[in-house]
Amino acid sequence: MGIKKLVTITVEAEIEIELADWAANPTAEDIESVNYCGFDVKNSDDIYATAGRLILNGYANSNNDVFGVIHHSWQRNTVPNAENESFHKINYIFIEDVDIQEMGQEQPK
Repeated sequence: MGIKKLVTITVEAEIEIELADWAANPTAEDIESVNYCGFDVKNSDDIYATAGRLILNGYANSNNDVFGVIHHSWQRNTVPNAENESFHKINYIFIEDVDIQEMGQEQPK
């Protein structure tokens, strides 16, 4: 199959995130709804931090019921109903540290 390696990377990133209006001033019900979907948030900053993690994770293990798709900012003019959508722009990603460990060859299933 292939050689599997565990890659651990320490990353610093700056991301401009624009979410729907509710995320800037969430109600208790909004917070409860986000937490119900598997996230741990207590306030607006937590919601934006969670959105940032989802963007960096490429939406792996995410529940898009909360945020929908967070489009790249350059897509704003091509997305229908853009005023109701979410957008992001990664200003930079700085890789501070990398550690690679051998894991061996993946066995066929």
